[in-house]
Amino acid sequence: MKNSSILIISNDEKISQQISDKIKLLRTCDTIRSVSYIEAISVLNSTQPSLMLVYCSNSDSVGIIKEIRTIKSLNKVPIIFIMDNLVEDLLLYAFDNGIDDFFFLSDTDSIILMRILLTLQKSILYKKIETTKDILVCTNIVDKDTGIYLKEQAPTALRNFFSKSIEENLEDTVFMYLKPVSIQNKKIQMHKIAEIINSIPRGNDIVAYGRNSGFYLILYNSGIKGAKTVYERIKNALNNICQIFSAAAEITTSFEQMEPVLYQSVKDQIETGKEFNYLYDLTFQEAVEVMDIRDENNKPFKDFKKEFFDSFEKIVAPVFYQQRTANENKYPNSKIEYSISESESKFSISQNEIISELNMTYPSYIKLIIDIKHSEKDIPPMIRRLTYDFEDVSEELLTSIINDVITEFSNRVNMNELQSQLPE
Repeated sequence: MKNSSILIISNDEKISQQISDKIKLLRTCDTIRSVSYIEAISVLNSTQPSLMLVYCSNSDSVGIIKEIRTIKSLNKVPIIFIMDNLVEDLLLYAFDNGIDDFFFLSDTDSIILMRILLTLQKSILYKKIETTKDILVCTNIVDKDTGIYLKEQAPTALRNFFSKSIEENLEDTVFMYLKPVSIQNKKIQMHKIAEIINSIPRGNDIVAYGRNSGFYLILYNSGIKGAKTVYERIKNALNNICQIFSAAAEITTSFEQMEPVLYQSVKDQIETGKEFNYLYDLTFQEAVEVMDIRDENNKPFKDFKKEFFDSFEKIVAPVFYQQRTANENKYPNSKIEYSISESESKFSISQNEIISELNMTYPSYIKLIIDIKHSEKDIPPMIRRLTYDFEDVSEELLTSIINDVITEFSNRVNMNELQSQLPE
């Protein structure tokens, strides 16, 4: 059987033929072969299809999927589950045992072909992800055995994930710190715990080793409900191995600011016995000042932050000052203001009810996000976002951006004045 083949697994020959007829127009496969449950394992031990279509009529027949998933070489080969009609318990049972998608026997040929093509595309994507993981293992960024980001590399990797989450306005993306605690003086089996924790989040979530024998998780689009669900599943899976404490919060600022708060929360929770805590109102600045958090080069994060801000201020302060000074005489009826802080910096120009604002934030202290907003009474605001790596930011770039903001402001003021002069 060629690698681009599809294997239909069914104990009903008529059903197998019916499925085969429905996918005969699928040009991306070289061969379509049908086998019974008994034949399937023998065939799969010697060949590897690109896709398996498994027809099951009851929960007992899901056993063939279980058996297939025990074959290591087939772990990544997608399985599409085929049903006569919707039986929710059966479908959930099949997903729990490793299927990737499903369709009904009564579905049209077009729908079935679409589901197959999408599954094959996802399979190709997963293979690319596996290749990337292999590279990360070779470069000592990811642990070979567990697939988890190594502790030494985690801060660097997570800074980028945090920055991307904020830059793309990914709502409900949650950062979680987990700490295993021994029960009944049992020895903590970190390798086994790591494997279990890594198996529970979804494929696009991030798992990394954290400080003090803990773990960091980034859960995309999970919110508090998703975070609680992930925690409960991890807790139940580790029930006989250790007790697990966790603190979580939506990503709203940098890793350096959030990590110490969650870490301190978990330390307090262990003392009080509270196993899970979702934080809404975090005092990040205070935590960074009092906690001795260090990056992978053993540099304190508060020093890293200070170095960033010192460099940043040398660029922003003179540009803001020069732009205000240069434009105060040019626009005498306008109000020009600016502020610079460690969390955000702002530059604004306003006249009557026309306001143009430039707001800069610096998630993880490696990127600069610039939000530009032009607003006017009774007119929807115009908003756009620019993103730069900090190393690409210069006085010339920032001056050019502010000049554009002021030009747009001037155009709006002039347009407003012209309209006011028109006869009613």
